[in-house]
Amino acid sequence: MEMMRMSKYLKGLLVMGALWMGGIAQLRADIQLTVDVTNKTASAVAVVYQTTIVEIPLDDSGHGSHTFQHIDAVHADLYYGMDNKKFFMEEGDRIHISFDGANFKETVKFEAPGGKDKIFKYLNQVTLLDVPEDKMALPFNDFVAYVEKREESMLRIFKAWKLDEVSPRFVTVETGRIRYAYASSIMMYAVGHPFVAKDSTYRPDKAYYDEVRKYAVEDEDLVGLKEYREYMKEVARMFGCGNEEGKTPYDRTLCMMNYVVDSIKDDKVKQTLLNVLAIEQVEQYGIKDIDELLNLHNTYVTDPVLQAAFKEKYDAWDLVRPGYPSPDFRALDADGKSYSVADFKGKYLYIDLWATWCGPCRREVPFLKQLEDESKDRNITFLSLSTDSRKADWLKMVKDQKMTGVQLFLGTGRRIQTANKADGIPHFILLHPERKEVNNNM
Repeated sequence: MEMMRMSKYLKGLLVMGALWMGGIAQLRADIQLTVDVTNKTASAVAVVYQTTIVEIPLDDSGHGSHTFQHIDAVHADLYYGMDNKKFFMEEGDRIHISFDGANFKETVKFEAPGGKDKIFKYLNQVTLLDVPEDKMALPFNDFVAYVEKREESMLRIFKAWKLDEVSPRFVTVETGRIRYAYASSIMMYAVGHPFVAKDSTYRPDKAYYDEVRKYAVEDEDLVGLKEYREYMKEVARMFGCGNEEGKTPYDRTLCMMNYVVDSIKDDKVKQTLLNVLAIEQVEQYGIKDIDELLNLHNTYVTDPVLQAAFKEKYDAWDLVRPGYPSPDFRALDADGKSYSVADFKGKYLYIDLWATWCGPCRREVPFLKQLEDESKDRNITFLSLSTDSRKADWLKMVKDQKMTGVQLFLGTGRRIQTANKADGIPHFILLHPERKEVNNNM
């Protein structure tokens, strides 16, 4: 009797152990990235993937590190200043990237176990062949045949690298990237052909729509791929929104989300597309009057990782709503004195985020000076925050152009930029004398 109880107990342990191990197997191993920079010219590097930007600060010795969680496999870009290199990371990777800050592109070195430096070389040495614009003048069937031949050529080059020996996961994802890059060219035919062929009578026919639908395959392996998501989103716009005349950007997002809900059966694909659409709407237009979007998102997006990604974007907008305190910054004047947002309390603060390399920024300088002159009797300070990576470039232009107002050096990738959605420059922000947001996109 005692032996029978012991046997049942051991069987129970084995079952529990199997369940526990099964649960662990579903968890994704973290990805660890370390960066070492000699001759540092910027204070951080940035990793961009999917809808995420991760800023990795560099210490005085040029070292930085970050742990990525909840990532299966993804293409990414490493930015240092305005330069970038492409790389691929998948769960469990241990990646080390090093370079000379004064010569990033020529000195960057990628190290990871299993020979994954070969993937890095492929991504930065092989370029997808473009489909020349003039080919859109071809009849549709001839154009499709041309694009397919282009795709076959790229796949042949890709296979020659024999990267299946390094990462089968990368082979799956990269094959999808190539496929959907060219599928997008086929989708663009409806817009490009009338323009290139100067044929205003052209209208997409059944053959066109059948070809578009052929690529609209629900594939969980590719949902982390930008090219796949962009194609599937465009399918949702094309077949979900119908005649777009009169539709606002928010209306288009809603009809695309409803199409995804009604038409996509695979739950992972459905949740990912809904999350991306919701995030893009919030990032571009904010969080005012989006109850219907929130109802769709809160009902169908149940994955906690996706929910957290959306919440981060939503909360970022929430922090810079009118009346909320402004995100802080630390910036230096020409003499090295440090300033923060608190140093400008008592007056309205008109902030110009700019850089010396930015043509539109340089062209707006005289007009900004004119605005400053016209407002000299008003309770307002004009503050220019340089986002240059090299302080010397900023100093030279400030002196050469005799720039007025308060001129400070901010650097790249600062919180005031990301929190205020300053993805492009010049970007203007108006703060209240109590350092609260009035308008984060003047």
